[in-house]
Amino acid sequence: MRRSYVLLIIFLLASAVYAQNKPAEKAVIKSDTKTEVKKEIKNDKKTENKDTAKPGTNEEKSGKIPDGYGNLTWGMYLSDARDKITGILSFTDEKRIIISKDNEVEYYYGFFYKEPSAETVSLKKEELKKEEPKKNEPKKDETKPTTDKQSATTPEKDEGKLLYVSITFPYLDRDQVYQKIQQKYGNHTGENVKDNQGAMTWDSENTIVIMWIDQYEKKPFCRKIIYISKKYSQELNDYTNSILNKSEKNLVDTMKP
Repeated sequence: MRRSYVLLIIFLLASAVYAQNKPAEKAVIKSDTKTEVKKEIKNDKKTENKDTAKPGTNEEKSGKIPDGYGNLTWGMYLSDARDKITGILSFTDEKRIIISKDNEVEYYYGFFYKEPSAETVSLKKEELKKEEPKKNEPKKDETKPTTDKQSATTPEKDEGKLLYVSITFPYLDRDQVYQKIQQKYGNHTGENVKDNQGAMTWDSENTIVIMWIDQYEKKPFCRKIIYISKKYSQELNDYTNSILNKSEKNLVDTMKP
């Protein structure tokens, strides 16, 4: 992984602990490839012709990696994304996280949220005090258009912007998962796999797709794919660096994903 994404990977690993509820040696391996797995890797019978191109050949067509996931685009506010997620909503904290489920598949939508500083909170309180109507002062007619440029400007929402989407599913053979992603986006652009453990990546202008690989009985399997916004991951890195002290930054620099 590139150094610029070290902080992002640390953030993802920390936030994805909920999904690591069973170690690999106790995991149930799904051998039936026709089982309901995930929309990201299952056959699309409406668009795929099995009699034309074989996976991995030059005849195979690949599309552009999306600037988001599904109906969502990077940077979308949580409240705007909530009604467009895949599956059924199971949890949200209204600022940073949306978790949904579709049978055995779990979707974890991560949002980049900046905690308001003490100074920002203080300024907002002062603004609210100024906006409070004084005694005997007539209330403003909210139906009339405002002429105040600041009031007419849409304020930034106090919630996160879409940073990444993590899809977790029952263990599948690595090659099966890889072929499905390859059919969509072409050959992978990078990898860090050793002893059937690591990750393979697809890197585009705005998005990075990571296919995580786990070893089970000395064979490679996959149970997680992550889509990440490059723009907002860089913002996350910058924001994280801004709140760390020197010793903490040095510690992060020594860590590798």
